[in-house]
Formats: sequence, C-alpha cells, structure tokens
Amino acid sequence: MAPGKKKADKDQRSRERSRRRGQRRASRRNRPYLAWNHLTRDQKEVAKRIMAGDYRQIQHGGWGFLDKFLIFLKTVGFLECLDVSGEGYTRRMITVAKLLLTYQVKILMGISSMNQVPQLLFGDIGLLMMLGYTAEQIKDGHCKRGKGKDNRPLHKDTLADALDRFSPQELEGILNGGVELLAKLGFIKDTTFLMDATDLPTTEKCKGAGRKTVGKEVWSRKEKRLVEISVTTHGFKLMLLRSLDSRIIVAAKVTQIQESEQNWTLPLIQQAIENIGPGKIRLLLIDRGYLDGLTLWTLKHTYHIDWIIPSKTSMAVTNDARGLRQAKDPKRVFREDRKGLKVVGIVGLTSYDQYGDEAHQKKDFHCKDFKGNPVNAMMVTCWKGKDYEPGHEKVFLTSLGISQPLSILDKYDLRSLIENETNRELKQGWLINKIPKKTERAVTAHAILTLCMYNLTNAYRSDLGQELSDEGIRKFRIETSIRTRSEIVIFTDEHYGIFDIQELMVLVGKPPLDFTRGFDPKAFKKEHGIT
Repeated sequence: MAPGKKKADKDQRSRERSRRRGQRRASRRNRPYLAWNHLTRDQKEVAKRIMAGDYRQIQHGGWGFLDKFLIFLKTVGFLECLDVSGEGYTRRMITVAKLLLTYQVKILMGISSMNQVPQLLFGDIGLLMMLGYTAEQIKDGHCKRGKGKDNRPLHKDTLADALDRFSPQELEGILNGGVELLAKLGFIKDTTFLMDATDLPTTEKCKGAGRKTVGKEVWSRKEKRLVEISVTTHGFKLMLLRSLDSRIIVAAKVTQIQESEQNWTLPLIQQAIENIGPGKIRLLLIDRGYLDGLTLWTLKHTYHIDWIIPSKTSMAVTNDARGLRQAKDPKRVFREDRKGLKVVGIVGLTSYDQYGDEAHQKKDFHCKDFKGNPVNAMMVTCWKGKDYEPGHEKVFLTSLGISQPLSILDKYDLRSLIENETNRELKQGWLINKIPKKTERAVTAHAILTLCMYNLTNAYRSDLGQELSDEGIRKFRIETSIRTRSEIVIFTDEHYGIFDIQELMVLVGKPPLDFTRGFDPKAFKKEHGIT
C-alpha cells in the first residue's frame, strides 16, 4: 500500500472518531452552553435603558452588522462545533471556543497581519463585547500578568499561538461539523461538485512544510530564447471539494505541497458523503492532477458518481481519440458545433489501461489477451473559430453518455468556477495564504478556519448575507463600512441595541429640529414601546 494511502486511511479513522465525538456533543445540545456568554440584541429593552440613563457602553457601529451574522452562527449550531478541547493546552486563561471565534472574526474582517489585530480587532470594544468579552476583560485582560499592559483583552501572540495547539483532526471536525449542519438545514442542494487543489507556499523555515521542484520556462536574455529552469517551492497543498451552486466546501484536506492529488480523491469523497449524506454527489468535475484509473472506476462503480476529467497528452487513450478526428461511424462518433466551436464525442475507447478495479490493476497490460474497460471521450477540434492542429486537440474522458458532446464541454466549463471564484477569492479576498505562524499546525488551522467562514458567509441568507455571498468579501467590507458609519452600538449588562444617530437623539430626549431620510419619530417610538 502506498504511503499516501496509509496516511489517508489513518486520517480517515481519526476523522471518524472526531465525527463520533461531535455526535455526542450534539446529543447534549440542551445543556447550557458554557464556552462563553453572549450578549443578546434587544432593541426595545436597550431603548428603555437609554431613556432611563441605564446603559454601560456606547460604540460606533462600523462592524455592527456582525450581530446578525453571529446570531446566524448560533442559530445553525456552529458555535457548538467550536467546543473542542485543544490538545496542546495544559491550562487556559480564555476558553478555546472564544479564541477560535475571535480568530474567525479576524479572518472575516480581512486583517492580513497579526500586528494589525490590536488596533483593528481589539480596538473595537463594541465588537469584542458582541463576542462575549466582558468590560473587565477588555479593560484589564484575562490575567493579572496582563494588567496595565497594552495587550487587552489578550496579547496578539496568544491568538497566533492558539493555532499551533489544535490537531488536524480537531480542526477538520470543526469544518465537517459545520458542513453537516448546513446540509441538514438545506443549504446544500447541489448534485454537481468540483474538485481542485491550490498551493499554500511558505518558506523552507516553516516547520513541517513540504517541498516540490518543477520545471519552468523563462526567457533567457543571454540566449534570447525560452529556457527551462528548476524551481523549488516549499509549503502545503489545500485540496477542496466544493458544491457548484451553493459554493460550500463540503470536504477539504491540507497536505504537504508535493503530495499527489490522486491519494486524496476518495477520502475527500467519503468525508463529503459523511457530511452531506449519500447519493447527493451525482457528477464530479476534476482536474487532471486527480487522474487515476482505479479512482475513476471506484467513483463510478462504487459511489455511483459520474465524472469528467481532462486526459494527458502522453496517454494512449488520448492518441486514440485524436486518431478518430475524421472517423465516420454514427454508432461511435458524434459531432456537434456551435459558434466557432467544434467537438467530437467518442464511445467506448478501451486503451485507458489503468481504468478498472483492483483486480484489473494486477493484470499484465502488455499481454495479448488483455482487454481494457471502455471509457468515453470528448474532443475539442475547434475553439473560438480556430482549428486545433492534428495531434493537439483537447481531450476529456468521462463516464457520462457522449452522444451530445457539447453538453460534456458545457458541464466541465463549470469547473473553472472553483479556480476563478473559490481559489482566487480565498487567496485575494480571504487571505488564506497569509499564515500568521510558520508551522504546519498553524497553516492547517488558518486554512480550515478560513474555509469555515467562507462556508458560513455563503450560507448566510439575510439581506446582508446575500450581499456578502454575491459581491465578494472585499467589496462588501468597503460598502458595509460606508453604510454603517452612522450607526451606534449601545450595551447594557445583558443586551445590546443598534441605532442610528437620529434614533439615539430621540431616545435621549434631544431630537433634531429636522429629520432626514423620511424618519418618523412617532413611528419609531411606537415600534420600541415608548409612550
């Protein structure tokens, strides 16, 4: 058995144990949740307190929109997923759940550096109180050692160091638990899923980082031509399985950068099935890095999942498909064209030797009586009005019927979404490659917690959440900041309320002479039970 397969099986057993622990936690959902205390939003109660002069804190509302999102997290049950032990902790000044949620809010706010945390995150008292930090903790920190020092409510390094104290199994359990909750609530209704991998480069000093060396063509000024050089990259690889329409990452794995994607296709599929249920994945769109005959056979014949994947130029089945470009066999060869696009569908090619079950893999592919299993192919012969030269056509393999080859290309075209939307958004918008600490565990924790927030924001379907999902996180942050700059968050001991400046002036008994934006003070008072 290959080393990668052994590691995958071991990790699968660990994930199963984590899943069972999660189920046990879920069975105790009626117990009081003790990870931290949350303030609740109560506009009427806070309005009455303001009029009576009985309130504790008042803060600007730049990130006041987060209250609805935090309520969403609590409603779907995600906060319980954060209730993990943290195997690297011997003693705690702060609950693990609060640390994890604090870091995830740091991700949501797009804070790229831990050096920015004290000002941008810990400097927002209103936000900290929403997260459950008490006024005393915000003022004096969590322990006597921090009293009087500028590291309240905790030192930024404490937040970064926390990432190094969680096992991969604990972190994957958080992601998988969140996906399971979203699936049960009906957020994932897709039947088509996308699989891809993206590199998370680090430096060679990063503890636990992998290493890969690849050839790269660069222009040589000296030789005045393209030359190939070897480029070595250190880091990790993030493998993703994503639903097409809902844009939920249903399974993920962080490995060393040199790991082959082939070793993780089936473990990711199995984990996704555990998370969202059997029979939900009907079609898988895969990158050629996952090309493996046994894997593809298992997908189709064990999991009953159809697939589309590009073939490699060096494969015999690719050459056989290209050789049938001009063939005229109405039972095996199907042609379609559309606006400068021409494709050919080919039925039952048997030259993909490795396509078969484990018994098939043990056969001698070179013996005279060897018989390959049939696989269908779709070949692009013309793209955007330009014909491919013979021997250079794009070839795709599939388990689907091929009588309408354009439909195969249209389906696979959707796979680019995971590259264009997910991978790029995760790196540019969610800063998934901005690792706060150069260790394997920290990389895994940062990546997994980022994926959790990516999933939850895509599932969040209030007005604000819809904008967050559709517009992208970067654009949304800018627009939200503009819209909420006039809002005020007011805290009592148990509750908070969010009011704009005009509403606050009405409550304190000093209303302006003229109101803007059609504000009706009488209707406002009636809505809040004020006579």
